[in-house]
Amino acid sequence: MSRAFLALIFSASLCVGGCGFHAKPLAIGAVGGGLAGAGTGAIVGAVIANGDVAASALLGGAIGLPVGLAIAAIYDYNSDLSVRERNQALIMENQEELYARQREIDALREKVRDDGPRGNPAEELRDYQYNGHSYGNYYR
Repeated sequence: MSRAFLALIFSASLCVGGCGFHAKPLAIGAVGGGLAGAGTGAIVGAVIANGDVAASALLGGAIGLPVGLAIAAIYDYNSDLSVRERNQALIMENQEELYARQREIDALREKVRDDGPRGNPAEELRDYQYNGHSYGNYYR
């Protein structure tokens, strides 16, 4: 393989690798796509009368590299590890929101407790106010 082709594979893997994808599947997809394209291009160049095998292989490799990279990116995006990582990030994001809401609910609950009456009134201040069914406390 030529150095330009290897540099193209490396740069393509780095460009897409920084976008939340894992580098290993992308590198394998880029190399596999490039090799498959180069092999196909070489076969086509050999079959064509007066065809240039090297130029056809380079053209096939140049076409196969982004195709292999795209297939590897789609595979990596839908792999179990990537899906788990995205779900874990979503869970952590939602968990922070839930904690914030729970703190707000606790503060409101404390405010209601502070505003409400505390304990039962003194025995001499109580009047028997039961006039039928009640929810529990006869002294209201």
